[in-house]
Amino acid sequence: MKRILPFIALLLILAACKDPSVKYNQVIQNDSDYDVWVRVYERTDSASTVFFTVDSFLVAKKSETIILERNGHKNMDQFKPCRMYVDSINGRAADTLLFVDKNLNSDTNYVFTEVDKNRKGGGTCECRVIFKNINLH
Repeated sequence: MKRILPFIALLLILAACKDPSVKYNQVIQNDSDYDVWVRVYERTDSASTVFFTVDSFLVAKKSETIILERNGHKNMDQFKPCRMYVDSINGRAADTLLFVDKNLNSDTNYVFTEVDKNRKGGGTCECRVIFKNINLH
């Protein structure tokens, strides 16, 4: 029993020192009166570490859709720039000729929020962009 106590103590120390885990969501919120198709054009370089499972998302009117989920270790600051992990992303109102004029490629149009933070700097965070009727032309 005495031989196993140092091993247990080591495991407890390693568990306490573990980097915090972070869950990151990239959210598109559609407050407009139109359903909007968001089209994702994948990166073509081999260094891309994020893969979207679909190439377009329907964001229903007055709703929101998570277009990307990532999990990681370290802290939430690594996601603060609201970086896009695609070559291009744009939106168009379904069954119309209206396009979203808000640049979905630019991180300045997204708002970073720490949704739930734990004491180690991990938790849940998101980058959210909101578009309204005024953003459709």
